[in-house]
Amino acid sequence: MVNGEHLALLKQGVDAWNKWKKNNPQIRPNLSFATGKGITIKGGKLSGVDLSRTNLSGADLSRTDLMGANLSEANLKEAYISEADLTGANLTNADFTSADLISANLIGANLSNAYLSGADLSKANLSGADLIGTKLIGAYLRGTNLSGASLSGANLTGAYLKGANLKGANLKGANFSRANLTGVNLQRVKALDTNFNKAILTGVCLENWETNSATNLDEVICDYVYLQADQKERSPRSGNFAPGEFTRLFQKALETVDLIFRNGIDWQAFLIAFQKLQVESRGLEVSIQALENKSDAALVIRVNVPPNTNKAEIENYLKREYEYELKAIDKEYRYQRQASYEQIAIYRQQSANLTQMVKLMGCRTIDVDAGASLDDESGSEPSQDDQPGAEIGHLVDMVQDGSHPQAIQDDSPPEQKQSLTQTAAKIQKLLQQLEQAYPINTPLEKQRVVTEVIERIESNPTLKAWLVGVLKEVGTEALKGLIDHSLANVLLAALEGYRDVD
Repeated sequence: MVNGEHLALLKQGVDAWNKWKKNNPQIRPNLSFATGKGITIKGGKLSGVDLSRTNLSGADLSRTDLMGANLSEANLKEAYISEADLTGANLTNADFTSADLISANLIGANLSNAYLSGADLSKANLSGADLIGTKLIGAYLRGTNLSGASLSGANLTGAYLKGANLKGANLKGANFSRANLTGVNLQRVKALDTNFNKAILTGVCLENWETNSATNLDEVICDYVYLQADQKERSPRSGNFAPGEFTRLFQKALETVDLIFRNGIDWQAFLIAFQKLQVESRGLEVSIQALENKSDAALVIRVNVPPNTNKAEIENYLKREYEYELKAIDKEYRYQRQASYEQIAIYRQQSANLTQMVKLMGCRTIDVDAGASLDDESGSEPSQDDQPGAEIGHLVDMVQDGSHPQAIQDDSPPEQKQSLTQTAAKIQKLLQQLEQAYPINTPLEKQRVVTEVIERIESNPTLKAWLVGVLKEVGTEALKGLIDHSLANVLLAALEGYRDVD
């Protein structure tokens, strides 16, 4: 329980307290439970009190009510603060080195630039806390709740975060080098420019996490991950990743800019902005590498740019021009149709699919029917096997006769391996035929061919259902190794989102 003499000294002010503490370094102040009847500071507790720059090193503050208190620049080295209530407290630049904060309540607290190296924060609640620039080197954060926290620029080198919850946290520029993140929830985190070098990521949830080309996944140690919350959609489905395989699968290409649209998209506005970029950049080779529909309805457009390009400048340009064109289109749409803002929002959300992108990026419909169409579910063979679209017809036939290709595994039956090989060969032949029929000299022309294939798949429920099943079993990586064509990676990247379709 709280020591009355110690509490009385604290009430005399920071200068008096610090002088006493300097003269009595061997005494461990006891301010625990400073919230009960008879305590006269701030209505019977320490909440809201100004303790900035106070020397509380080694003090016992366990279960103390410090809600909203000002402890900025305070010295709390090796202090006992377990189960204390620090909700909304100002802890900026405070020194908690090696402090005990087990099960402490730090919801919404400001810990920016604080020192927590070696501190024990296991099972503490730091949801919504500000940890910008905080030092957490070697900190113990087992089972800690960091959901929605801002860890931008924080240093967690060698920290232990097993089972922690970082859902929705901002990790931009944070350093998790050599940290143990086993089983951590990284759902919807912003891991832009984040350093995970040599970190342990086995069993983490990566649903809708955001990374960029500067996210460092070098030498990550990882046996498996979950692509959905509640330990759903394990990757790989069985067994473990080979050494280095996680990095190869999840490290994005160095030449991409990711644009994220959370409230739908107007493809017309985006296309105009994209074409403006091509004109303004004076021949800069930019192209759309992939489109991905996230499970939270967000749409990601991944744009390829040349090496050594200022990616932030390109991203800002596209966003700015998109918003400009969006306002112009919304104004015209409202004028012509007398539509409400709510109706425009609904239209934009509904248009966030690959079919709309095909129509606008293609500028015209590329007719690959030539005797066979994905819209024709009869499965009839085209009359000429060398015509564009013939291979699509063959793929429909494969669906309807039940010959689903499966993943190529070393222990797979020979007929399954052959089936997948034949499928890859047909896709490759289709791309070659479209290449002969339509030019692919520019990035936009290449994208038109790829998006035409996607549109045909979208328009045929049977083929789409089959392809979803294939990608869930196989994944795009198995097909990439079997398709030898310059457009294969772009097409398969665009189809990656089918693995998330229910």
